Amino acid sequence: MKKEQIPFIGSLFGGRKVESLKEQKQSTPVMITSYSQSDVLQQRMREEKLSHGETVTANLEPVRLERYQGKVIMYFCPMRKLEILETLNKGDGGNIPRDAKVEGLNIPDDLKPGFYSLKNVILTSNGTMQVNATPSTVWEHSPVSDFTSAVRRDRHFIVYTPVE
Repeated sequence: MKKEQIPFIGSLFGGRKVESLKEQKQSTPVMITSYSQSDVLQQRMREEKLSHGETVTANLEPVRLERYQGKVIMYFCPMRKLEILETLNKGDGGNIPRDAKVEGLNIPDDLKPGFYSLKNVILTSNGTMQVNATPSTVWEHSPVSDFTSAVRRDRHFIVYTPVE
């Protein structure tokens, strides 16, 4: 039988073997709400000449993550850039839908609220705008100074207006 190695101090306090950080990481699903300002995502998609039914691999920069009542909410309001990496399916030329949803996006529980570049997601616009995770989707922290914003506090949410 293999014996676990427990540091002496830990053994005094009923310590157990500590798992590595990689083993400990939990994740939380990311969601959007009616306050997530999906109209900003829609506008960025229009600027990139995307149309209804089009599917692309893209980077969204920046998005804002906030924790609220144990949930993680993503906001598109600070988004200044939509980078198209690859077109997977051409659109039909129709209008981009107004509503959005996200699927499969998770963040590690130790990730702090703030601005992030969301890299390597599948973005499609068939019925709703959909932001879907891929196996290579990553969250890269973006310093606030890169995306200077004017902040206006409303009753239930914060609106971030990019400063040009």
